[in-house]
Amino acid sequence: MHSSHVVAIFGGAVAGSEAASLLAKQGIHCAVFEQNSLSYGKIEDGLPKWHIKLRDKEEKKINDKLDHPNVDFVPCTKLGRDVSFKDIVENWGFSAILLAVGAWRDRPLPIDGIDAWIEKGFIYQNPFFKWYNHSHEKDNGIDKIDIHDETVIVGGGLASIDVVKALMCEIIGRSLAKKGHTVDMFTLEKKGPVNIAAELGFSMQDLGIKGCALYYRRNAHFMPITPIPENADERRINKAYEVRNRMLNKLQKDFYFTLEECWAPVDKIIEDDRLAGLVFQKTKIENGRVKMVPDKTIEVKTPMVISSIGSIPEPIEDVPADGSAYAVENLHTGQINGFDNVFALGNAVTGRGNIRESRLHSVAVTEHVVHEHFKIPQDGESEQADSTSAAVEKQVTGIQQKMRAQGALTESEVDDVLGRIKQRQKSVGYDCNYRSWVEKHTPVRLENM
Repeated sequence: MHSSHVVAIFGGAVAGSEAASLLAKQGIHCAVFEQNSLSYGKIEDGLPKWHIKLRDKEEKKINDKLDHPNVDFVPCTKLGRDVSFKDIVENWGFSAILLAVGAWRDRPLPIDGIDAWIEKGFIYQNPFFKWYNHSHEKDNGIDKIDIHDETVIVGGGLASIDVVKALMCEIIGRSLAKKGHTVDMFTLEKKGPVNIAAELGFSMQDLGIKGCALYYRRNAHFMPITPIPENADERRINKAYEVRNRMLNKLQKDFYFTLEECWAPVDKIIEDDRLAGLVFQKTKIENGRVKMVPDKTIEVKTPMVISSIGSIPEPIEDVPADGSAYAVENLHTGQINGFDNVFALGNAVTGRGNIRESRLHSVAVTEHVVHEHFKIPQDGESEQADSTSAAVEKQVTGIQQKMRAQGALTESEVDDVLGRIKQRQKSVGYDCNYRSWVEKHTPVRLENM
C-alpha cells in the first residue's frame, strides 16, 4: 500500500536527505532533485573548509540516507531553473512535494541601491564562502574574489565571525608567504594567524596589516557565539554574556580585527564607480529592540564590504511567499498556502543555518506527511477492527479510499512518474549509481593537496 506513493523532494542536503530516509524506510518511493552535482548544500559551500571532521561526518550521513533502493537521486536539477514548480505540481503526478531547498539567498543589506555595487567593492556572504571553500580547486567555475585588508563586515552571527576568520587567515597567510613562510590554512585557523606570525618573529605592523572590522547593530554580548538556555535566569544570562565577551576578545586578538558595537549601516559611499564605504548610524538597545540614535552617524571608508546578516530562501516562481519566506499555513507542518500536498522543511522554513534545527524540522514535517497527510499509521498503531471478515474487509476498503484521497497513485500513475524521473536522470548524465557518481564528482580536498 505504501509503494503507491511517490514523493518529490527538492534539495538533498540535511533536511532533504533526512526526509528521503524517513520516507524510504516507510516503503515510500521518493525522488531527490538536487541543484548541484552533489547533494551537500551548505555543508559543502557554506561551512568553512577548516571544519573537516564536521563536513565529512555530515556528508557521510547524507550519502548513507540517499543511497537507498527507494530513493532516486536526480542531480543538476534546480526548481525554478530546470523544472518549474507549476509543471511539477500539475503534470508530474507526485503524491506530495517537499521543498528542502535551504536558504541560499543573502538577506539584502538594508541600503537603497546597494546591490548595484556587487563585485564593485561589495559582496554577500554566500558567494564569498562558495569561492573561499573551492578556491584551491582548479577550474571550479567560480569567479575569483579579490580580498583586501581593512575590509568591513556587516553582521553579528556566527557566520560573520567565520567571514572574519577566513579573511584574516588569507590576508595574514599571504603576507607571511611573501616573507618566505608558507603556513597552511588549517594551522592558521587553529592557532590564530596573529600567534603564528609572532612565532615566526613578525608583528602585524611588520607585515603592514591593519586588520578588518566587524560592525554589529547590537552590543557584543548579544552575539550568539554561545547558546543561552530558554529558561535561564538573570545570573545564568549574565554569566553567558561574560563568556561571550571573553571569547570575542580572544578572537579579536588571535585574528586581528575590531568589533564595532551598536552601529547599523544606513547609506553607501560611492567613489570612482565603486563602493568606497558605508555610512553607519549609532544604535541603542531598548527592551531588547534596536533603536536608532538620531543625528549620530559616521562615515567608514573601506576597499571592500561583505554583508553577513543572514540568509533567506530564494524565491521560486508560483510558490506563495510571505515577505522573504515561503507562505506556510503552519510552521510545524510546513504546508504551503493553497496546496494540500506541498510542504517546505528545514532551513527554507526555519530561516536559520543550523544543522540540528534543520534536521529536527525535517523530521517533524516528514512525519506529518506520512502519518497525517498519507494516513499511514505509526508503528504500533492499527485501526480498530471487528473480528468478522466482513468488518475487516470494510475497514480495509475504508483505509484504501482514505489513502487514495491523500495522494495514493495507481500502478500506471506510479509508472508514469518513475518514467519522468528516469528521463530527467538520463538528460543530466546520471548513471543511477549513487556511490560512483559521488566519487566521480567530489572535488579535491585541500587537506589532501
